[in-house]
Formats: sequence, structure tokens, C-alpha cells
Amino acid sequence: MAKLPHIKKPCRDCPFRKDTLRGWLGEARMGEIMAADSFVCHKKTDRQCAGHMLVKGDDNAFVRLAGRLSIPLELSGDDLVFDSADACIQHHAK
Repeated sequence: MAKLPHIKKPCRDCPFRKDTLRGWLGEARMGEIMAADSFVCHKKTDRQCAGHMLVKGDDNAFVRLAGRLSIPLELSGDDLVFDSADACIQHHAK
């Protein structure tokens, strides 16, 4: 089966994790990131970020593509990331 280049679980420094440093990226920057259709991992820049896919779900273009191609992403760590884009943005507000 074909595979897509992505991270399967948010890394310990993922900006979408609930335990990330409060105010780290700022409200404006996180707002831009959450408005994006997809987001590449900040560590492995050749792969899609698990955190962004988990928070945005079907609003993430990579998740939609995988679904259309019937390629399982096998994402885990949903409990580690924010429940919504708004919660993530507010956490990063200074």
C-alpha cells in the first residue's frame, strides 16, 4: 500500500500540544498556521505535522487527500493536542 510522508504522533516539541510553552508562537502566528490547509513538521520538514492534522481533522488538506486515496494515516496522540484551533491559538497568545 502507498504511504504518504507524515509524522504519526506529535513530537514532544509540537506547537499543537497542550503542554507546549504558553505564548511560544504568539496569537497572530498561530492564527496563520491554523488557517493554513496543511503544515509541515518543524523538525522533519519533509513530512506533514501530526499535531496540525489531529487538531484540524478534515480541515487539513493532507488528511482529506489521504482519505480520498484510501491511505490510512494511523495518527495517534489526539489526547496530547488541543481540542480546537481556537484553544490552540489562545494558548499561544501572549
